[in-house]
Amino acid sequence: MTSDDKTDTYDETVSRTTSEPTADVTVTEETSITAVPARKVETYEVQSETATSDEESVSAKARDAGKSLKDLIYSLGRKTKEVTEEKARELKAQSDISTKTDARDIQHLGDDVEKLITVFEDTMTEIRKEPYDEQEKLLVGYKKLLEEQINVINARLSMAKRLKPGA
Repeated sequence: MTSDDKTDTYDETVSRTTSEPTADVTVTEETSITAVPARKVETYEVQSETATSDEESVSAKARDAGKSLKDLIYSLGRKTKEVTEEKARELKAQSDISTKTDARDIQHLGDDVEKLITVFEDTMTEIRKEPYDEQEKLLVGYKKLLEEQINVINARLSMAKRLKPGA
């Protein structure tokens, strides 16, 4: 077909469509199908299925790993809770024992405990009567005095343990 023929065909089509009523207009669609060798299509489909199954495999592995991690965290949480509860029971039992021992040791002092408590409370009451800046100095000094008395008590205790018969 030459370019003159194409121009004539175009002119005929334009004159026919413009002169004919719009209800009679027919639209045609041209589609072309190109043949692809069967081997390439099959190869493409196999690669596509492999990619899809690889993606599903990776997705399944990631999902399984997530579930495993979640289970691990839950089991660690349960184990931690059990260990914590056990340690709390042990500490409570130890504190009950030490509380009873402390009470017994204090009872051995007898009437001297009352005197010591009275002296401590009287000293604290006298310190409270002073202005705050003076209270700070007095409390620091009183704390140092008590710490030194504790050192003396510890030294006497260790000496008594060493000099105890059978030691």
